[in-house]
Amino acid sequence: MGKVGYPTDAILAVTYRCDAKCEMCNIWQLKPQEYLTVDDYAKVPSTLDDINISGGEAFMRKDIVDIVKAVNEKCKGPRIVISTNGFRTEKIIGGMEELRRTIPNIGIGVSVDGIGEIHDKLRGVEGAFEKAMATLKQLKEREFKNVRIGFTTMNENAHEMKGVYELACAMGFQFTTAVAQNSEIYFSTQANDEVHNGKLHDALGYVIKKELMSYHPKRWMRAYYESGSLVFNKERRRILECSAGIDFFYLAPEGLIYPCLTIPEPMGDLKGKSFEEVWESEQAETMRKKIKGCEQCWMICTARSALKKNLPGAFGWIAKEKIKSRLTN
Repeated sequence: MGKVGYPTDAILAVTYRCDAKCEMCNIWQLKPQEYLTVDDYAKVPSTLDDINISGGEAFMRKDIVDIVKAVNEKCKGPRIVISTNGFRTEKIIGGMEELRRTIPNIGIGVSVDGIGEIHDKLRGVEGAFEKAMATLKQLKEREFKNVRIGFTTMNENAHEMKGVYELACAMGFQFTTAVAQNSEIYFSTQANDEVHNGKLHDALGYVIKKELMSYHPKRWMRAYYESGSLVFNKERRRILECSAGIDFFYLAPEGLIYPCLTIPEPMGDLKGKSFEEVWESEQAETMRKKIKGCEQCWMICTARSALKKNLPGAFGWIAKEKIKSRLTN
């Protein structure tokens, strides 16, 4: 087996515990299984540039601040975003305040899947929207800069995407969206239906147009990524090749390292081993060969590194769409 390269992107899940009961995700039904310590999370490779700290609900771990600090120190200042449902406003704001003392650009993504009652319904908690908004308002008042509102698209809420996008713009926050996926190891469900092409096209088409009208290249790239969501939803193919298990990995709370969020076969177990031992193992190499060319999903976690490697193609699409938009207006 030849020498393998090391990943640049990762999702690090710190717990299965969650105080939401989402329709698109059953992770809250799993046992906690928090077998990894702060030192275990510090084993991640220093090559990581983009890290999402997730759960469950990440802020339900008492040592979440210590975990993020350890990962940041090991990777020498990567881009870190913590995903949250926003329910625990006091804990979230306190943790973010402590983190930005040493990580000035610490990021946070708060889930909002609709305005008002529809968000409550999809998250399975009365008052969920008010709780998320309370956290978002506090983040704005305290002038946190790297804040995004994350929208999970389903048939039930696709029509709400425009409103949530405008909410994010009005608050001066970034907007990200993903289509609800099925996964045994991350969402713990196989019950999510494919989103109707027409519904997704109407919703994402609006967001793509707005993002392309901005003056921020990062938002243009998001538009390109979102165009890939439309293609995948309609044709079940990726616009860029997947590099799961090469540029990206998912670390589950019990210590298992997976090539991505949707493939339930692990590359190895981090408990009692170094990351290098797992990453360079025969088991890991077998998984890379097995999943090569996989087109099982289209998510930003495995698309980001491909986007970085295909900037000319992405900017070619962006230029073409910008010209098209001006001609049709």
